[in-house]
Amino acid sequence: MNQELMDMAKQAGMWEGDNCEFVANSEEVLETFAALVAEAEREACARVCETLGVHPALNVYAGGPDWYKHGKECAAEIRARGDTK
Repeated sequence: MNQELMDMAKQAGMWEGDNCEFVANSEEVLETFAALVAEAEREACARVCETLGVHPALNVYAGGPDWYKHGKECAAEIRARGDTK
């Protein structure tokens, strides 16, 4: 099993014993697990946006070219989808 998935299951309270068994004993636990998985996926997508087309020699200290700025904006929008406040 994927270690990241196991860690999220433990964090959500879905892990029982050493037998690698998932236990969803409440709706709240399932919602927590789903939120953790969604957050991990959003972060992975945002990292892709930030790195698309970035060359190590690119000078991004001045903000970089527009296509680079758009990648950063895209990443920020993806991450903001998790903000429910």
